[in-house]
Amino acid sequence: MSSSLYAQSDEETGSSQVLEEVVVTVERREQTLQSVAGVAQSFDQDALDRLGVGTNFQNLQNVVPGLNIADQEGNMEIYIRGVGSSNNTELGDPAAATHVNGVYIPRPRGVGAMFYDIARVEVKKGPQGTLRGRNATAGTLNIVANRPNMDEMSADLELSAGNFNNFGTRGAVNLPVTDTFALRLAGYTEQHDPYFSNASANSSLDAAGSEDVQSFRLSALWDIGENTNLYVVADQTQEGGTGYPGAQIKQALQSGYDFDDLDDPRNVLYRGTEGDLDSTHSGIMAVLTHDFEGFSVELSSSYRDLDFKQVNASNDGVYFPGHNEVNQENYSSQYWNTQSESMVNELRLFSNGDGPLSWTTGIFQFEEDQQAALFSLSDGGTWYTGTEWVMPDVDSASMAAYVDVSYDFSEKLTGFAGLRRTQEEKSRFGTGGNWAFAFFEAGDEWGTAIPSRIGTPGFKYDGLGRSNYDIVGATPDQLYAYLLDGVGSWGADDNLDDQIACVTDPACTDITMPWTVGAPVQQKGDYEENYTDFRIGGTYQLTEDNMLFASIASGHKSGGFNDTLVDPNGNLVAEPYAPEKLVMYEVGSKNELTLGSVPTRLNASAFFYDYADQVFQMIVATAEDESASSLQNRNIADSEITGLELESKFLLPADLMLDVTALWLNAEIKEGTMADTRQGWGTDLPIVDIAGKQLPLSSDFTMTMALSQQLDTSAGTFDWSISTMYRSDYYLSIWNDTDYDLIDGETVIGSDPDYADKVDGYVNVDAGIGFTDNSGKYRVEVYGANLTDITVSNKGIIDHGNNLRFTNLPRTYGARFKVNF
Repeated sequence: MSSSLYAQSDEETGSSQVLEEVVVTVERREQTLQSVAGVAQSFDQDALDRLGVGTNFQNLQNVVPGLNIADQEGNMEIYIRGVGSSNNTELGDPAAATHVNGVYIPRPRGVGAMFYDIARVEVKKGPQGTLRGRNATAGTLNIVANRPNMDEMSADLELSAGNFNNFGTRGAVNLPVTDTFALRLAGYTEQHDPYFSNASANSSLDAAGSEDVQSFRLSALWDIGENTNLYVVADQTQEGGTGYPGAQIKQALQSGYDFDDLDDPRNVLYRGTEGDLDSTHSGIMAVLTHDFEGFSVELSSSYRDLDFKQVNASNDGVYFPGHNEVNQENYSSQYWNTQSESMVNELRLFSNGDGPLSWTTGIFQFEEDQQAALFSLSDGGTWYTGTEWVMPDVDSASMAAYVDVSYDFSEKLTGFAGLRRTQEEKSRFGTGGNWAFAFFEAGDEWGTAIPSRIGTPGFKYDGLGRSNYDIVGATPDQLYAYLLDGVGSWGADDNLDDQIACVTDPACTDITMPWTVGAPVQQKGDYEENYTDFRIGGTYQLTEDNMLFASIASGHKSGGFNDTLVDPNGNLVAEPYAPEKLVMYEVGSKNELTLGSVPTRLNASAFFYDYADQVFQMIVATAEDESASSLQNRNIADSEITGLELESKFLLPADLMLDVTALWLNAEIKEGTMADTRQGWGTDLPIVDIAGKQLPLSSDFTMTMALSQQLDTSAGTFDWSISTMYRSDYYLSIWNDTDYDLIDGETVIGSDPDYADKVDGYVNVDAGIGFTDNSGKYRVEVYGANLTDITVSNKGIIDHGNNLRFTNLPRTYGARFKVNF
């Protein structure tokens, strides 16, 4: 499954298909896939459409073995071969580096709507510590847009419609302004109804998963002189809808149902607050290139701005028999706000001659300023409880210098080596923790608490609109004022504001409130680290069509610091954690041959990962009060990942083409211990040896197959394809559905259903059929993705009190009509 499903041959071959050469830039230079010393996949726009991916970024995992993409509240979490990161807070970093036109994207929110008018999407597996650098431990994913073309004016428009009342448009206009300057404008829109359904009776709330997207991309290409050109791209994506929160299945598990027993895991009991997503992701990049004799200089600069807001669709979990009642007046919910401004600058020099030596060297600079807020509120409880993390000042910076060389020792033997030195810095200031207090009638202190209401219709959260975030040494009255200052407007039935006003007014004697320890604390931390990555290896060309390769490469994912805790002496401490490090050893072969009369491409790669200082998140107590907790990052484990990946393509008779890719993977923790957070919060949780556990989201075996055909007729060309992906079972957490010992020494017989995290193996099927008329002007196609409507979990948040699932996309189908002008 490479850049195009079909490539036309000349008349002498006697066939309408050949094994085409697919050009990629996975190693920062143009080369064919067959010459890349490693495993990479590339898909152009047509291939994405025909294979069922379309414009759905998350569906890319159905055609790339070892790739797992989960959408948690709009954040795309990417794992490759069991390597990834679930920390998508302002302190976390992904382990698979996402790029758009080769430019690093630190917060992969909104990239799911960039799958339009693209030349290709490239996935490179394994650490890319030298060439791509920052946080490319698992690999890289690069979305490459179509560039302006100076040769001819062109335009296209596509309309699509499908189930869930889906309607979308895609189009592009290419305009050569002069012989040396061209513009290209591309756009994309899509709207569809919720992918989830509301199981609540007497509720008019829209379920989660509806979408309303508008995106555009304007690019310009200018040949300034014979040896100088400038490429500029500006883009903006706006996303609305009801958002993508997870579905709680804990109640179903406690009632004896497992995930597969549920009739529809997307049938959820919604109540209270309707989900609302408002996200804008925009950016501009410029690349200036000048060719000297023997080498070229490239200067690139990119600015990106992300403004993400989401109110989670409130729910009481998935429906199961007996669980169909929900309190519609409960407005408990979560409010998210992430704002990010990032700059990426790079100066790169690289050889452009034909000699045996090829080289690249450069300096990479990255800066990001963030503001982030999370408010999880509880409505109607007799004790007011809530969690709030507000970070008005989060700064990250990375500076790196690198060099990579390749030398042809002979016509057959080539060696390569690279080195990169990186400096990372992070800092943060804000507040975070749990609110907890109660109000009582006067004279009835510590008696029956009065319910507190917050979040009812009309409530708006404005945590990042406060005038002051310094709460060190704050008195109770000052903390009340701080809480009130984070509310933009109160709801119609809210009373928490009146209750606070009363207890802070000496003249009000109706209620009283003994102050408790439940209040956020000051958050302040910083981090600085230097590390070095390398790669070394070579290729040997046995024949023109057969190549051997071997390499050793390393990658790091940035470390950082944690939320502030109180040490035994009462000091505030933000404990740091070290970078993750991964070293890959890989050998492989790439071959083109003929089996009988069938032209065949057959590639193989065997690899071993030495994965050190792996970070896992665990809940720990804050201070001595075990009811207050914090999610902390810890360098928990060292792991080993061994695998074998086979890629093949067969050009069969009757213009049939078969693509088969298989991945065998053994991803296992070799050493590590961590507190068993399944048993609650606190400082006395048992420490569990997790050696031998399988890494989350890593299947032992994954296989993809795609069969396609192109049929020429007098009216035009028909084409069809059907693609399948089998993935064996995997786990969503490090606990691997295992037993555990309780604190009192008793042993649970069998895995406690509350913490079930196993996902059974499954098959995904996609298909499409299309027709293009002889003029090439008109095309119509019908498509279907996830035809069996299998529902699986791509991510789980599983701890004491939660078994929250984030699932794949449901069955979607429809038709597209495209006109080329």
